[in-house]
Amino acid sequence: MPYPAEVSRIKGIVILSGVVEPNGTVSEVKTLRSLRPDCDREAMRVLSLFNAWKPALKGGQPVRQQFTYPVRFAPTGLDYKQDRVSRYFDDKALLITDESKASYLLDTPVDTLGYPNGDPIIYRKSGKNWKEFDRYQFKKAPFTYHNDHDPALPDSVEAYRLQTFDKKGIVQETQYSFFADGSLLSVEPHSDGLGSRSSLYYYRNGTVKRLEESIDEKKTQEWLWYPNGQLRQIALRDLSAETSIHFQLISQFDSTGHPTVIKGTGQATYASRSNGKLLLESGALKNSLKDGEWIGRFRNDQLAYRETYENGKFLTGKLYNEKGDVMTYDEPEKQPEFKGGMSALGRFLGSTIRYPVEASRARVQGRVVIGFVIDTEGNVEDVKVMKGIGYGADEEAVRVVKATSGKWTPGIQRGRKVKVKYTMPINFAYQ
Repeated sequence: MPYPAEVSRIKGIVILSGVVEPNGTVSEVKTLRSLRPDCDREAMRVLSLFNAWKPALKGGQPVRQQFTYPVRFAPTGLDYKQDRVSRYFDDKALLITDESKASYLLDTPVDTLGYPNGDPIIYRKSGKNWKEFDRYQFKKAPFTYHNDHDPALPDSVEAYRLQTFDKKGIVQETQYSFFADGSLLSVEPHSDGLGSRSSLYYYRNGTVKRLEESIDEKKTQEWLWYPNGQLRQIALRDLSAETSIHFQLISQFDSTGHPTVIKGTGQATYASRSNGKLLLESGALKNSLKDGEWIGRFRNDQLAYRETYENGKFLTGKLYNEKGDVMTYDEPEKQPEFKGGMSALGRFLGSTIRYPVEASRARVQGRVVIGFVIDTEGNVEDVKVMKGIGYGADEEAVRVVKATSGKWTPGIQRGRKVKVKYTMPINFAYQ
């Protein structure tokens, strides 16, 4: 929805026409019925991006075919103004649309495209008036986007984020990321530092690449698309604070729309990166479990590994290096482990944590979630607060996690030590 159209609360339909070519691409997109220029342009942009049509057939052969298509536009229900977006909340901090029943108001300054460009302010109702209650901090910051799945992009590209932080330094509200040229990379709603609701990720051409939707605190459903708009796969991810991410493939399709995996069974292909190189992994699935031989190859067709599974159970594996040398391994991956096990980790945390004075005085307790990376030597790096409670507890949790550096056995993937992202919850209980 174009932002000026949101401000004007436009509602209606743009009717487009176009031609589906024999190869499934779309051409000659035109407006048959206009709503307003910005909505017309957006409708044409989106329809032109989808190039995975099944063409019309005549005598069994694909032919050109004209079509019409309606694109509907409707306001979202939020209070949009020229320079800001206002949202209303009740006394339990739940989003509502009726201003007369609201206890809190969140005003976010935005630019002409509707993206945040200033500090959001929280107001609390006092009689018939609104008084400033709290203020978030807006930041525009560069970062390096690490690419794991898109063959058209290099291993990493420069990008920037628009982020909103509360007074505790925790990410709140929607985080927008852009490529260096200003094209949209992702839209990620956040709450208390963690992703919430649906997150969207885009290709450079503007087509949606991935949709992640939260099912609950530990599960997300994921949809992937090809750059031409064709659905690529549907999967579930089981997220656990103490372990790695568990992946369950449900469906997969090739770039023409032909299904290769149905209800977790079929011939699957995954794309990832290993040491900066694109790695294609393929093999059979039964009920979302690997079965039979799985082969990994780099983009130049160089063999990376061979593994054998039976009903999801790993049997054997061989790793091939660039010289053709072969190394055999007896497990595909092993997660990092604190030396001495989880009980030793618990004892270390218990003896190292110091309850912050500020939190103690305020009688604050809760769980701080810390994200970090365990490197190939068992050291800790890139420590971040993913969910905090403030009052000095977040800083204490970071200090304690950094104190575990060097006390980990590194993760192993196909017989080699690798860096592994890890998440650890640290509880602060007031006594």
